[in-house]
Amino acid sequence: IRLSLVGSEMCIRDRARADDSERSDDGWSLLYHGWTLMAPGGARVDLTATERACFLCLLRNPGRELVREELMAARNPASGRVSMRTLNVAICRLRHKVLQTGTRLPLHTVHGVGYVFLGNLREVSSR
Repeated sequence: IRLSLVGSEMCIRDRARADDSERSDDGWSLLYHGWTLMAPGGARVDLTATERACFLCLLRNPGRELVREELMAARNPASGRVSMRTLNVAICRLRHKVLQTGTRLPLHTVHGVGYVFLGNLREVSSR
């Protein structure tokens, strides 16, 4: 329990240090069949299977608040559902990975509901 609390505090602290000048209306792109997220400035972040499933679900539901259960069920049924804790940790780690590129991820927590992506997200077909 102590480890998860420290991890949550670290995630909150990292988000607070994010660059406030980033505009959430710039374009974010999913590349390589959704396995890479590209920030508006061009920085690329490789996604895990859980992160990819979340972004594909967000892509299909632009601007909509998605309940955690929808995101947990978004994974390939063959790989099994993820728990709420696993989802929350994956989101925290994703925010941290993106923040390390100097960009703030416009993925916001909706208290008691789930998450909403407030940026423009598009999928770029692989070449």
